[in-house]
Amino acid sequence: MRCVLILFAIAGLACSQALTEVAGAIAGGSVGGVAGKKVSDGITTVFGKVDRTTAKAAKNEQPTTAEKIKEQARTVLQVKPGGVVKDHSLVPPPPPRRVAVVPPPPPPPLPPPAAVRQPLPTLPPPRQATPDDLNALAGGTPRADVLKLGAPSSRITMFDNGHLVEIYHYQTRETSIGVVRLSDGSVSSVQVR
Repeated sequence: MRCVLILFAIAGLACSQALTEVAGAIAGGSVGGVAGKKVSDGITTVFGKVDRTTAKAAKNEQPTTAEKIKEQARTVLQVKPGGVVKDHSLVPPPPPRRVAVVPPPPPPPLPPPAAVRQPLPTLPPPRQATPDDLNALAGGTPRADVLKLGAPSSRITMFDNGHLVEIYHYQTRETSIGVVRLSDGSVSSVQVR
């Protein structure tokens, strides 16, 4: 039982030690933050004194770095004896004016080009064969001369005993005009109705 109590006591002390360390770190951090400016000023003063002392020891006639910086600050800012800045270049310029940009209106649409339609050329009606034309055909007339009379309404092409036989039917809508039979490219018979 004693061992258990001793363990609890040690654990309690360890926990309180950790809490104490955390609290100390927090307190030191906030104190350090507040005191930081004073420490920085003290360090700057010490380095300034060290710089002046080393310059005197080297018997250097040139101005120190701190004096150069002060001189540059005076020429840039041009401070009056009362400590008021003469130059107004540090004043920020006024904000730029905002101007609303209005886009120009789009140009009016161009009228569509006038469609110029050329009239389609009218072809003369195809030549129609008449019964008189078919009567004028003689046996042996070549195929090209027969087709000059006009296109037949129907055409049949076949082989008969080694010969090319063509039969052309000529007719109008209502009536049949005639039949021309060609054998090997020339007229062999004509039937007119």
